[in-house]
Amino acid sequence: MKRSASSTNVAIMYISLCCHWFLQSHAWIQHHQRRKFMSNLLTAGQSLLLPSVSIAASEQPTSQPQPQPPSSPIFTLGFGREEYTNSITASRDTNISPKEVYDSIQSSYVKYPLEKAIQQKRIPRAWDVGAGAGVSTQTLHNMGYQQIEAIDWSSKAWDENIIEDNVPAQVHFTPVDDERFVQDIWRPNEMEKFDVIVFNFGINDRKARAYAKDMLVEDGRLFAPVNVQNDYWLKQAFKVYDKQGNILWSVNDVGAWSVQFQPDVTADTCQGIWCAQYNGFKKKRRYNQ
Repeated sequence: MKRSASSTNVAIMYISLCCHWFLQSHAWIQHHQRRKFMSNLLTAGQSLLLPSVSIAASEQPTSQPQPQPPSSPIFTLGFGREEYTNSITASRDTNISPKEVYDSIQSSYVKYPLEKAIQQKRIPRAWDVGAGAGVSTQTLHNMGYQQIEAIDWSSKAWDENIIEDNVPAQVHFTPVDDERFVQDIWRPNEMEKFDVIVFNFGINDRKARAYAKDMLVEDGRLFAPVNVQNDYWLKQAFKVYDKQGNILWSVNDVGAWSVQFQPDVTADTCQGIWCAQYNGFKKKRRYNQ
């Protein structure tokens, strides 16, 4: 018996609806896997993530309330424009990374040196590398990092988004790359070391370890998207380093998304439209060249 045309159409429609339902369900699952991971990252037990945090917390007198960071004015128009994505391809045109990045900055690892600085009655210091539109700077200041050295080799995104009258007095922006900052500013001026260093672009492991050992205070942390292989700029893993250059945390894929950032423009192996041959960046000649 031949099936009527109307029956065939009904069958096709039914199959289409089933496929649509499956794709929507799969997308919903990916979406919530990503949210679940970020929630776990921000609220995970400190004894699992960072044993020293638990030890430090146990030494706190329970009768005294913990100091709260001062309220921070909104000083960048980019704040609030971050969006969640399925694949982190950070800072294409706006120099605003996906929201997962800023959620990760607020993890226990980056809060730990802040708490230690407060315990030691020091002003918490942060180095925000590749600050772009200043959203990472705003995030760090909101957390309680009061002294922030924000840098980016291009000031375009900063100039277009920053509300100068709202920038706190101890938040400084310098339009330089990280190598020039270290060689021409930080070392010659014998500036203090940092409680936290946050990179907003992909770097090699050797740079992350070198800066962690040289520029962090004893309880400091460096947070960066690090190439999964040296000089491979197509994929990075989030990593957290301590003062000794040890990796405390690393993740390649998070739920439904993977990590890809702009490459380190100072690297000789930099590839793509964000590199010197396309954007006009001129690398500083090292002293031994």
